[in-house]
Amino acid sequence: MTIVGILGSIHGDDSFRLEKGYTLEMMKEVIVEFNPDIICGEVRPEDWDKYCNDRCYSGYLGPSEYRKMIIPHCEDEGIEFVPVDWYEDDMVDWDYMRNYSKDQKYKFAKDLEEVYEKIWAVGRKSLLPMNSFELDKIIIQKQEWFNSLDPVMHNVYWIARNQLMIERIKKVINNNQDKRILCTVGAEHNYFYYNELKNLKCRLIYPLK
Repeated sequence: MTIVGILGSIHGDDSFRLEKGYTLEMMKEVIVEFNPDIICGEVRPEDWDKYCNDRCYSGYLGPSEYRKMIIPHCEDEGIEFVPVDWYEDDMVDWDYMRNYSKDQKYKFAKDLEEVYEKIWAVGRKSLLPMNSFELDKIIIQKQEWFNSLDPVMHNVYWIARNQLMIERIKKVINNNQDKRILCTVGAEHNYFYYNELKNLKCRLIYPLK
């Protein structure tokens, strides 16, 4: 039977990860324990192609955990890496508050700070930080809030992006029966991955601890 795991990460430098209680070393231990044949990662195919064609490529290659740990681990252990992310470069500067006043933007920023305080507090509680159904409930509420602010933007920036990543993962699953496939992604995507993959003909493991 095909076994699929979901492993949420946090994006940032080493000091930020240490502050939040979820280091790259912790993440690597979980990857080693899962022992994947394939890792589907939060890297765009076009950026991955640049890296594969030139190992000196210094441009964007997904969040920092990929260059610092995930991709080197795949190369050292002979694990196939499949890039599944999608977004257009001009989406980077999109702002959910683009149509709101200065005062509204200020209130949004303060409210978002409170949301993230709750996210980090709950994220620390689980055996594997940032990977739990309890945290997912908070993330879902956050995304519903964002959708209420700008549903047009949210549909492209969040829903379409996640759905395309899922379609790419499904293709990997269908083409690799009886393999161990690990999906690494920012922890806020965990709930979306779980809801879309849980009904496939595979054994889905989430959280991994």
